[in-house]
Amino acid sequence: MAIHNTIVNRTGTATNAVRACALILSMMLVAAPCASFAKTLRVAIPGFPTLGLNPLTSTNLPPLYTFAAIFDALTWVDEHGAARPQVAVSWTAANELTWVFKLRNDVRFSDGTPLTAKDVVFAIDLLHSPVGRSYTVNVELPSLRAGRVIDATTVEITTWTPNPFLPQELSLVRLPSPRAWGAGGDAGFNANPVGSGPFKVVTQDPARMVLTANPHAWRKPKVDRLELIAAPDPITRTQGILSGRVDLTFVLGPDQIPQLEAEGHRVVVTAEPAIILLAFITEKQSPLTDVRVRQALNYAVDKQRIVDAIMAGHGRVASQTAAANAFGFDPQIEPYPYDPDRARQLLAEAGYPEGFSMVGEIYSGTSSFATLVYQQTAADLLRVGVKLDLQLIPIPQYARGLHQGDWRGVAFGIDYNAEPSYDALRGFYRHSCLWKVPWYCDREIMPVLEKALATFDLDERKALTHQILRRQRDQAPGILLYDQIRFDAVANRVSGYRFLGGYVPYDEIDVND
Repeated sequence: MAIHNTIVNRTGTATNAVRACALILSMMLVAAPCASFAKTLRVAIPGFPTLGLNPLTSTNLPPLYTFAAIFDALTWVDEHGAARPQVAVSWTAANELTWVFKLRNDVRFSDGTPLTAKDVVFAIDLLHSPVGRSYTVNVELPSLRAGRVIDATTVEITTWTPNPFLPQELSLVRLPSPRAWGAGGDAGFNANPVGSGPFKVVTQDPARMVLTANPHAWRKPKVDRLELIAAPDPITRTQGILSGRVDLTFVLGPDQIPQLEAEGHRVVVTAEPAIILLAFITEKQSPLTDVRVRQALNYAVDKQRIVDAIMAGHGRVASQTAAANAFGFDPQIEPYPYDPDRARQLLAEAGYPEGFSMVGEIYSGTSSFATLVYQQTAADLLRVGVKLDLQLIPIPQYARGLHQGDWRGVAFGIDYNAEPSYDALRGFYRHSCLWKVPWYCDREIMPVLEKALATFDLDERKALTHQILRRQRDQAPGILLYDQIRFDAVANRVSGYRFLGGYVPYDEIDVND
């Protein structure tokens, strides 16, 4: 009942906000420059890349919504976690440390320059340059060693350690034009990005990016023009669909499905290879450094109620730091049951019989239901004496926390994400001692984790992953909430939309007048 009332009240008080957001969105769209294009696809996204349009600086959302329109990679990953050809047409493992990729011979950057094996090697070398060592792609591809040109359409890629998921992980290496990079470096490229994707950038500002079809693209788009509109608030994005001013928008909530469907639109529901949690920062002193406290907070939250009431039954309670569709998921691990009495007992044993206060940060622009999830989490924690002060922060501040450790609180909302490989261990590149500024570092599990990340044998890797996930469940690095489900709204005049492993194939999307 408490959750139901929260939803009803949130909906009721949101009416004026919806009207205001609709007005803001209308002003944004009316102010757009006019052009006589036959077809325009208008997409509302939570935000643009905070670090610019260098595609090697980020591997997560929302930047990927922008990068997918401009750049290609060697591969892309389907909904089952399998690597599929993009710039590469085939690949083979010569041995456990060496792969050979054959490239298409008809790929050109948007400036007309052919894309060859030299450009693939350029991207890999850039990742290993002094500036590139700080790029997120470099951090999340620690096994990547080097690239070597064999001929114009053949590149050899070596790894430091065996990596059976390298073809999937190379989907993160979106290929920038070396010529455009050489013209101005990082700053110049951000102002004038050149890729081989279906679109090229025409204009950009903090609120909007206008792109047109890349005339040299081998993946020819079905529309002439793409408009990406930054709309951090999910109410604004929803209203954009309902008002007819937006054709596609991402990360909405299940509570918006009936309204959208009643107007003839559709909501695409996708199970992602990720779990949502309130992650604990244990690298600075707080009650969360005690494992009993971390376990207590997991017992204190009624996660099934969250799934049933807030997510309308979509998804499942997270039992471990891996989603059920990830490689290495252990079906024998049970989720923490809802047991507030056990939570109070553990808190008392840890020296907090009256509870304590803590600050948790969540970023604005997330899904419309995420705030409700964390609010309900806070309400459940309060029943065992723990006061969770939720602070909503903008995406740039959230990025500083991730990449620089600039957290004001001791917990924050995030996911354990297995994209693009659907490998359960992918999330550990961030959620472990491996991360450049770790917030949770379990040193005892590191030898097992490093062994698992270095084996080419999938059976051995799975067994080691089970061992790691069981320890993670017991160590409770955060409040494990639910397997991630995404809800994307598609206007009734749009066809061909898919969301695949963090990748949007914009070239497949069509707009029917």
